[in-house]
Amino acid sequence: MKKLSFSLSIIGCLALSLHPAVINAKNSKSAMSVDNQQINAWNQFADRLYILHQHQIAQNAISQSESTGGYMGNGEFYREVKFTDKKSGRLLSRVLWEIENPDQIHEIEVFVYDDNGRLKRDYLAAFLPEHRNAPVQTLINLHYQNDEVKSFRQFDASGDKIYERCEGKFFGAPVSISLTDDDFYSGSSDVIKTMESEEYLSCFQNVLPTLGDYADPLFDIQLSADLLKHAEITEHATPDSVEQKIRDLTKALKNNKSAKNYYERGDAYFKLNKFDEAVNDFNQAIKLDDSMDAAYFGRGLAYGRLRVFDKSIADLTVFIERNPNSSVAYTKRGVRRIWAEQYKLAEEDLKIAIKLDPKNAEAYDDLGVMDARNGKYKEALEHFKKVVDLDPSYSKGFHNLAMTHYILGNYNEALLNVNKSLALLPNDKNALLLKGETLNKLGMQAEAKAVLERAEFIPDAGGWQERFSLQ
Repeated sequence: MKKLSFSLSIIGCLALSLHPAVINAKNSKSAMSVDNQQINAWNQFADRLYILHQHQIAQNAISQSESTGGYMGNGEFYREVKFTDKKSGRLLSRVLWEIENPDQIHEIEVFVYDDNGRLKRDYLAAFLPEHRNAPVQTLINLHYQNDEVKSFRQFDASGDKIYERCEGKFFGAPVSISLTDDDFYSGSSDVIKTMESEEYLSCFQNVLPTLGDYADPLFDIQLSADLLKHAEITEHATPDSVEQKIRDLTKALKNNKSAKNYYERGDAYFKLNKFDEAVNDFNQAIKLDDSMDAAYFGRGLAYGRLRVFDKSIADLTVFIERNPNSSVAYTKRGVRRIWAEQYKLAEEDLKIAIKLDPKNAEAYDDLGVMDARNGKYKEALEHFKKVVDLDPSYSKGFHNLAMTHYILGNYNEALLNVNKSLALLPNDKNALLLKGETLNKLGMQAEAKAVLERAEFIPDAGGWQERFSLQ
């Protein structure tokens, strides 16, 4: 058996039947509760989806068709306009406008195709007829098809995977797979067999496992100047864009050797894991402006990743002295004290971080790892539960929760949570190993073998990673 381990953080990490797949999707977020962050995010999604619609109809010769529709008691609530590409006949978008409020969108769906005319993805946002503080439903479908199968994964605008479907043939035999959000984390042997089968892999290996940048309908879309201004697009931090930023700042530094330019280039180097270069630039920034707290913080993080723990902790201490209410800074110093084996001081830092910010999921996670290291598994379990409650996108939290359940012999709970971790990071080797050993404990040897064999083909993660071994 491979040695399994806890993961320690290294970086601050009402359904309407409007869409064919929605009938089968049980999305807990589809009934909009009062969640201001989600309300803002889903409204922005709808706004940017309309900009994508405008972009598509501006790029193609369009034919339009109209119809009206509605609901019981109001048969003519909306006017539906379909926009079709004249040349190819492909449906590009459909927009439902409220008849009594003609400038108000009731529902919008936009389709994006590849160069061969195959559907790549489609987006939908739909509002309730009344009480429309935000879309009641958002859907993003990522599609794949070849000569044998057609498949798609469905997400909402918060990035939650809620449905996936595949139809076609596998070596001549019919294949039909349909899974909902309840299935993705299920301990059912039938579901596990399906998700570990060659048919499933054939269907979904070419479909992105997580939504990523495609949560933004305008990702990778080149807009006109007018639409670009309207969208107020922020730069995506892709490696190419960061490299370009470094080139631009290098040119700027020839004429203006300012602390700000050195700091920004150091920050860009850090994002590319070029820690020596980052330290050099942060050094220059501090020489030019010793009051630049952000440069001390950045240098502290970079020294930590270079394993120069004394300098890392010293820089973060300077930042904390100047910014005593920074929960993040205490968390980062706590993590580096764990790396330096200064466990008592690390625990003090993490507790202060939580006192300053009771919603600091990373600090709870690292405290849980320390509890596990000391054999206090029930305390660790409570910390990891808090992590995933605070941040359901935190894969390490689900992994560590699964690991703790595994140690305590709660194998069904371990499987549930390691599946949630893998839904966020499908190629996490450590999580795959944990899943394989958990399946073995549940007596599912064939499925365990398939998972463990898949893990063997994944290289160990590079870079500086700290893991506490399970004894």
